[in-house]
Amino acid sequence: MFGAPLHRKIYLVLLALLGGCMVTSRGLSNVVWVLLLANWVLEGRWREKWQMAKESRLLQAVLVLWLAYCLGAFTASDFSQGFGAIRTRLPMLMVPLVVLTTQPPQKRARSTILWIYADTVLVVTLIATVRMLTIPELSYRELVPFMSHIRFALNCSVVIFLCLFEPPKGRWRYAAYALALWLVVFLFAIRSLTAFFMLAVVSLVVILCRRRTLKWIASWLLVVGGTAFICWLGIRSYYRLCPLATEPLRPVTANGRPYTHHNDGLIECGNYVYNYVCLEELRAEWPKRSPVPLDSINSSDYTLDPILIRYLNALGLTKDSAGIAALTDDQVRDIEQGYANPVYAHGSLPKQILYSTLFEYENYRNYNDAFAGFSMLQRLEMWRAAWHVANQHPWFGDGLFNMPEKVNSELHAMGSPLADQNIHIHSQYLLWLIAFGRIGLIVIALAFLRASPALRRQSPLLLAWTLVILLSFATEITLGTLAERLFCTWCMAFRAGSAKEGEMPTEKK
Repeated sequence: MFGAPLHRKIYLVLLALLGGCMVTSRGLSNVVWVLLLANWVLEGRWREKWQMAKESRLLQAVLVLWLAYCLGAFTASDFSQGFGAIRTRLPMLMVPLVVLTTQPPQKRARSTILWIYADTVLVVTLIATVRMLTIPELSYRELVPFMSHIRFALNCSVVIFLCLFEPPKGRWRYAAYALALWLVVFLFAIRSLTAFFMLAVVSLVVILCRRRTLKWIASWLLVVGGTAFICWLGIRSYYRLCPLATEPLRPVTANGRPYTHHNDGLIECGNYVYNYVCLEELRAEWPKRSPVPLDSINSSDYTLDPILIRYLNALGLTKDSAGIAALTDDQVRDIEQGYANPVYAHGSLPKQILYSTLFEYENYRNYNDAFAGFSMLQRLEMWRAAWHVANQHPWFGDGLFNMPEKVNSELHAMGSPLADQNIHIHSQYLLWLIAFGRIGLIVIALAFLRASPALRRQSPLLLAWTLVILLSFATEITLGTLAERLFCTWCMAFRAGSAKEGEMPTEKK
């Protein structure tokens, strides 16, 4: 219908739009990938595309994965359910099909498309920052308005590696480094520990595989070692016992009422949380300082009394009338707003993340089953249940459907407090293991291993992006939504297509 040059321009524009839409709009993403497919169909040139498809091992691996999903759809209880599962996964096949059977963009066009994507990620972080500064009590999980903060953290990680491994030339290089630094700060704001782990692991692998220079290794050791040292100082401060925690336990308050000492070893900010607790005095004294009742429920579904106990504990005070009397008006307001620790209200973001993680660990260490609100512990419990489900049909799996019900039944059998809470298993690998079994998982893995060039032949950016996706599969269902499927297929297929299955393209001089 149109000439080849026009189809080529439409393809490049749509590819750039897809990179921007996949982090901002699900609806526009659907429109763009369909237009991308329509342009590919109207372009024709089928003999050339068929030849490229036969030579693309990556496309063949994607086809193997998609066919596995199609086979898994046959386990649906009705046709519409199975057809819906296949339809929603069409972008996972069609986007790589279009990209890997189309001539890759030239270096300048490729760079433009990548930086449009990076600029879109930057704009989203700025919008999230404005929301954080203008909307009171907005949870860090809700800062990103267009998608899950966990999925958006993967996009931030990808852009960071783009800034580090393929920065623009000239003065724009420093702007790219500034963008990478800003995204690291933003990852602190959304408290993405998984992203920081990925950054450390992936950067080390890339350095060892592609940049074996003393300068790069020393830089990595300086950054990671410095971060580890700062974390060690924070951990040491968290566990350094305050004077009250080192004294012999007193049986009664200054008013003669008995204390409750659990002696369960739960530590927060150098004090034992459930020692020196006198609920009678807390309930009598608190109304004198605040109109908010202790049994009121805040936006996080917690009553105020455990928040008050933890806040007094973090200050090194007894949990009685004397402790309440020692609070300032500002500290009373912190408790009313749901802050269980002064660090959460006034500490730096890194310190908040560290202290909340350590408190999560302390709950796991002391109670083992205290999962409420603790995402890391919930993941461990869900992985344990999912593994048991996978072992019920170990070789060929049990299909894609009714998986939540099966995992929930296993949680009931385990006596887990997470039963009936509708929490995902948070692992793409475990999902495949349950759905396709060991045989299916091995076939998928072999298909992608066959499509992967040697690490030394991969560009640093392609290697980094591939590792980010593979690591995300361990802790998230990264192919669960349209945005996640486009993230994986666009990043991997576009880079592999533009670099001929992993080799860096060269410009003709």
